[in-house]
Amino acid sequence: MDGRSWMPPKTPINMDKVKIKNAFKRWSLLGILLILLGITLFSSLYVLDSGKVAVITTFGKYTRTEKTPGLRFLIPFVEKKEIVDISTVRRMEFGYRTLKDGSMKDVFEESTMLTGDECLVIADWTIQYRIIDSYQYLYNVENQEGTLRIFAESAYRRVVASHNLDDILTDKKDEIQQEVLNDLQDICNRNGLGVQITGVQLQDAMPPDPVKASFLDVTSAKEDKAAKINEARRYENEQLPVARGEAQKVLAEAEAYKQARINEATGIAARFQSIAAEYEKMPAVMRMRMYIEMISEVLPKLQTIYIVDGNGNTVQFLPLNPS
Repeated sequence: MDGRSWMPPKTPINMDKVKIKNAFKRWSLLGILLILLGITLFSSLYVLDSGKVAVITTFGKYTRTEKTPGLRFLIPFVEKKEIVDISTVRRMEFGYRTLKDGSMKDVFEESTMLTGDECLVIADWTIQYRIIDSYQYLYNVENQEGTLRIFAESAYRRVVASHNLDDILTDKKDEIQQEVLNDLQDICNRNGLGVQITGVQLQDAMPPDPVKASFLDVTSAKEDKAAKINEARRYENEQLPVARGEAQKVLAEAEAYKQARINEATGIAARFQSIAAEYEKMPAVMRMRMYIEMISEVLPKLQTIYIVDGNGNTVQFLPLNPS
């Protein structure tokens, strides 16, 4: 050995393997880039369904609202979307909750209210609403449903506090529901919540348990009163036309009798005037004529004739109808 350290012989480099390895790296990198590009493009495309809108933000700032249904595009990593359903009518329950299995859970702190006459009432109710301004709904308040629930409960308690217990439990439910709807819509508009209240429904209202039985008795009495009133009005409606018909019949008969008497009197007066005119011309002849006419009318009706003298004594009895 010559004193130099021993080195193993170098293995010759296989250039074909190196080329294959470099080509694999290039194609792998290209494939990864294509996959990333595909994912980016796919995430930038979305389909907007009918009845929904897409609120678009650019770097977190609102820029526009897409309303036309169909395939839409976002600038990758720059724009973001939030889909809002503006066609569905949503429902919110107060005083109870409908569970997934269909059962109901009472929420007494929401349903217990104080009326205008300082009585307690237990009232379950619901509201229906839909979103009409997606920008206001998303950005004017943070907790949209929670805020709307607070507004609705405030409006309902305020309206209930302005009515008596009887109004709420009996015949003014429709009026109260409309007042709540108008009040709640006004609150939502003033606070820019972006919703439209489509309905308010008072589903059930009852007095507290200690006075429920007494109230039901009063309610039953009022219903009986209303039934009697309706029955009386029905009888009135049946009898009034009959009475009016009878009255019209009597009036018509009286008018006919009146006209007949007028015509008769007019005829008699005309006949008397005619006789009076003839009497002035020939008094003796008219007296004789009138006497003969009188005798001709009276004699056929006589059954017996008594002849008396000047002292009233009967002189001769002459029966005209011997039978």
